[in-house]
Amino acid sequence: MTPTHWIHRPLAHCEEANVVFFRGLTPHALTQGLLDQRRMPLAHGKGTDWGVLVHYMHSWDTDEYDSADYGPLCAAGGELAVFVTEPCIAKAHGPWFSYYRDGRLVCGFSFETPTLPVGDEPELLLPALEAAKLIGAQAQPDGDYREERIVETITGFLGLPELEMP
Repeated sequence: MTPTHWIHRPLAHCEEANVVFFRGLTPHALTQGLLDQRRMPLAHGKGTDWGVLVHYMHSWDTDEYDSADYGPLCAAGGELAVFVTEPCIAKAHGPWFSYYRDGRLVCGFSFETPTLPVGDEPELLLPALEAAKLIGAQAQPDGDYREERIVETITGFLGLPELEMP
């Protein structure tokens, strides 16, 4: 049996978790910022360049389903690469990616429509996605591993570490 890639469920015991790679921030500052927004951190690790933190997507308040506000968590000199693995599990929407630098959303897009990015530099990842044949005239059929290929392209472009989750 092939293990499930982390973009589909980063932690086996938890649905609706976000994976946040961070650089230029301390794990403590990011954890405290998420706690201040009522988001429970579940796991973290610190590499030589990028660290990673996994947290519940939603607030622990039962009536609050807004997304975490990552801009304020990304202080000057900081970077966040955020993967919302299950943005709406009930509607089966694909993952969402956002890249923040110095508190600003640089680029973000749904894995369902990567050609419709948002942010200050919305087209930042488009050349890499086109080179990987995920978009554009040479795009290959979607197939079962399209989301994993998008993750691979993003991690390669930003130099994110390999992430193996149990």
